[in-house]
Amino acid sequence: MTQEKTVADEKIVEVVASSDAPEYTPHEAPPKKWIHNLYWYDPGMPRKEKLLLFKLDTLILTYTCLASFALNLDINNVKNAYVSGMEEDLEVVGNDLNYLTIINQVPYCVFMIPGTLLLTRYRASIILPACEIGWGAFTLVCAFSKNLSQLYAFRFCVGFFGCISYAGSIYIIGSWYKKSEISRRLGLYAVSSPLGSMFSGYLQTAAYTQLDGVNGLAGWRWLFIICAIITFPVAIWGAVAIPDIPSNCHCWFLSREDIQMSLKRMAGEGVKSATPKFKWTTVKRALRGWKWYTFVLAWILLDQNEQGLTTPMSLYLKANSSRFSVAQINNIPTVVNAVSVVTTLAATWITDKTNEPFYPALFCCIMFISGNYILLAWNVSEKAKFYAWFISGTINGLQALLMTWASVMTKYDQDQRAFVVASMNCIGNFIKTGTNIGSFPTDQSPRFKNGYTWMCITGTIQTVMLPVMQYLTIRERRKDRLLVSEAQVTEAASSDVAIGLEEENYDHEKVATYK
Repeated sequence: MTQEKTVADEKIVEVVASSDAPEYTPHEAPPKKWIHNLYWYDPGMPRKEKLLLFKLDTLILTYTCLASFALNLDINNVKNAYVSGMEEDLEVVGNDLNYLTIINQVPYCVFMIPGTLLLTRYRASIILPACEIGWGAFTLVCAFSKNLSQLYAFRFCVGFFGCISYAGSIYIIGSWYKKSEISRRLGLYAVSSPLGSMFSGYLQTAAYTQLDGVNGLAGWRWLFIICAIITFPVAIWGAVAIPDIPSNCHCWFLSREDIQMSLKRMAGEGVKSATPKFKWTTVKRALRGWKWYTFVLAWILLDQNEQGLTTPMSLYLKANSSRFSVAQINNIPTVVNAVSVVTTLAATWITDKTNEPFYPALFCCIMFISGNYILLAWNVSEKAKFYAWFISGTINGLQALLMTWASVMTKYDQDQRAFVVASMNCIGNFIKTGTNIGSFPTDQSPRFKNGYTWMCITGTIQTVMLPVMQYLTIRERRKDRLLVSEAQVTEAASSDVAIGLEEENYDHEKVATYK
């Protein structure tokens, strides 16, 4: 009896240990060896699991990062084309540049949630590449726009086909990686966005200087053609590389053993498979808790804060074109994106290694609002303005942190995770579309007093909101651990009863044999 009870106790200890796996719990002790923080894989991970993660990184991260890069390239090229000759060729006047952004964002927002929920039912390896070919095709035809009306129509279609890419990629990444692995992967994915914006500036500079007039096409038209040429191969790679989700995997590069290991990894995280059909209970379940409201509001504030990062700076440089060349107008704002890349990589790595997104997020917010208060003052030196624009790029680090936070807190329910992630990006972009024309109207260039006032307000609210999110996270984790403890007590009691019954049966058998 003693030996059997000891075995049962050991199993309970194992359950307790697994339930206490690293999560976003504050004030945890750091690793004994700081060098472990530099490892890409978690220390002590078996070789087979490392090989699986290598395959997943190669397949999932290459496609999602390249797709994000291509989408941001195709979206941001309008701004670069505008300051490089499109304004004069298509007679873009007043707030037409704002309207070009709005006409792209409306379908992007409207179709995002239903599009992302499709991925919980159908193969992502078909839907995502097909949509990418769609937005790439309409990016290509933008190069041959004869007037502003045609450009509006083409940009609408780019937004429609691009609606599923961002939230869909977040959903796929969250379906394959554990809580201790996801942040730095989402960090790599998040930096693809500013890299796309950076490359758009450099690409427009090259097109303007090297291709302007080639085959009778202006340099800004060549930008759209080159962006489309970059997009199509990424879509083809996606059709081959995307492994869908573990419970419905179709991928040549993953063996049956890899898929089984992935299912076991996700089961160990408590992840439930998506239901066969969409149910409104998914929405009700999300709306009953705090997570949907909190993360959606946080993302709305983030989108408000991001809308003034590069375009106002580009318009300021264009307004002073006597001192800045076309190449400088396109290249200087890319420093903001470079700051975003460095901040995102550092913040997500720290989050994965310390299991704590709160402090990196707080740093990003504080740096951002300090830059915006400088821009709100405006009557400062040009160097101070440049510093303020550059340092404001730290707010982009919050993208990966918030998506990591939301993905981890909803990881146990794939339907709810898809709904929350899509809602964040959809509602945030939709509201940004409405406020952009009021905050940063092109006709108020180069000083946007209303815009910087608004971003100081939203940035401050977001900074104050972070401790509230941290409190709710701590409370949720405590509640989960209490439920786990109660379940373990019940399991222990059941084990004792089972052992007692076995002893009783053994005694009866022994007596019968003796007789």
